[in-house]
Amino acid sequence: MKKIKMVIKERSVRFPTLPIIGVRLPLNFTFRLPSLEGLSFGRSAKAVVALTMVMSVAVISGAVYFAIKGIDPAPTWPQSASYNAALAQQLGQDRIGIGQKIPDDTVQGTMTLELNIGGARIESLKFSDMSIGKASGLTDAINISASSGVIICEKLELIDVEATDFLLATSTAYSLTVATTTADGMSISPTLSSDPIKYAFGSNRGALNVPAVNKGTFDRILISSNATSTVGTISFERVKAYGAGITITDINCGEVVIMGTSQETSIWGDGTGIDSPSFTISNTLKMQQTTMTGNVEKPVSVK
Repeated sequence: MKKIKMVIKERSVRFPTLPIIGVRLPLNFTFRLPSLEGLSFGRSAKAVVALTMVMSVAVISGAVYFAIKGIDPAPTWPQSASYNAALAQQLGQDRIGIGQKIPDDTVQGTMTLELNIGGARIESLKFSDMSIGKASGLTDAINISASSGVIICEKLELIDVEATDFLLATSTAYSLTVATTTADGMSISPTLSSDPIKYAFGSNRGALNVPAVNKGTFDRILISSNATSTVGTISFERVKAYGAGITITDINCGEVVIMGTSQETSIWGDGTGIDSPSFTISNTLKMQQTTMTGNVEKPVSVK
């Protein structure tokens, strides 16, 4: 049996006779590219190729730019948003990650910084040199509370803070200090109890890191928990609020400190007069020891 061979000669391709079937394939694959009359690049061919490449890169870059521009990136701490510390810790993150944007409504506000602790263990929550508030529509400028369980804290401090009013209730404090504070009426009536514990945070190993927030402005700051959670220190220093006050509940602390470096830096007042206290520590706060020094009641209105 003869072998079939393909013979390529010059620019023509021909198939030899196939003796088995007796068929000759007179196919001729010779072809030439058609000429484009009247079009000649000559020596400018390289320039044309280069220009084509530049234009291609420009078109692709523009498409990528407008595609990226149209993407709305997720907010990152401490941008206004709602953050879930418990989820971040469950995912094995060592610090708070991205948040979810809060819908634009009159109750919550788009400039709200919200942190749900939700059973996480956090080194510290620190806020300093900030302006908080909104002209209307807010119940609290700062709110710390738990819908379930409690927030256990080694130390809670409010240093040089100004707001329309203050309420601390349904909590415990082994040690309570209120010093060098001016208020448009004070009602301080904690209950002496052996229940409070002097908590110590201990090691930071495994604790979630929430970077301190220094400067900036928000409608309000919300810290909440739906399970018993632990925080080393919660601190507000040189924070000024208007339009609404500060409410703190469901928190068990080793130490609570509320004071000013002067009586003009720790100010609480809504302007209703000293007979209607703007600064309240409820009898639902249980404590073991307390220090009260240098506090003054006088007409004050924080605007």
